[in-house]
Amino acid sequence: MSKTEALLARAAADPHATAWDELYVTACHYGFPDMDEATLLPCLADIAARFEPSDRDNVLILAGQIATRLDETSWPLYAEPLTALQHLAAGWAMTPTDPPAFIYRLRAVMALDGDEVWGTELDRIGHGEIETDCPACGTSLFVVFGDHGCFATHEDYATRSDVEKAPLFPAEPTELDGAGRRLYSLSVQAGQHSVATTLMYLFGRATCTQCGTEFRVSEQVERRR
Repeated sequence: MSKTEALLARAAADPHATAWDELYVTACHYGFPDMDEATLLPCLADIAARFEPSDRDNVLILAGQIATRLDETSWPLYAEPLTALQHLAAGWAMTPTDPPAFIYRLRAVMALDGDEVWGTELDRIGHGEIETDCPACGTSLFVVFGDHGCFATHEDYATRSDVEKAPLFPAEPTELDGAGRRLYSLSVQAGQHSVATTLMYLFGRATCTQCGTEFRVSEQVERRR
């Protein structure tokens, strides 16, 4: 039995086993040297189906991480387990949890759907800021939404209180389409209203404090990736 197989056996017995942490770290930083990680997807789908929806965080977040690295040829090869994982994730995402954990759930849902941007980048909103670039002058900007307020700045707001700030303009729900609409709808359906509000800023507009150009935040995240 390989090391990965041994970890999976331990993880399958307990949705909260520390083996899940080891598997996730390996998936994020090293990859699985003893097997093609895509071959784990059918096994993870089987394990997730045995767990209660509220206990699927570790298994589905791991599956989402693996899905982000699938190439175009792998998606049709693993269509069956991916479809099963998508179905299992739909019920899981609606179970109660705290906002930071829900953001990771949303990221996994998008990853399992094949969204190359929000399946990898969405967790950045959990840190209360996104760093991006002005599309006009190229200045690096902090787009902030959280305890510090909601604004954009090119200065280090974390160490100074007198930085130049430009207010953010959140999107309206009726403006959303595609991924933005899906993420917002899932958040509202799950009762995660603080996450839904944050998403309005992510898919809203900011102004560069260096040159005054207004831009849509989500579009710059997509371009910078």
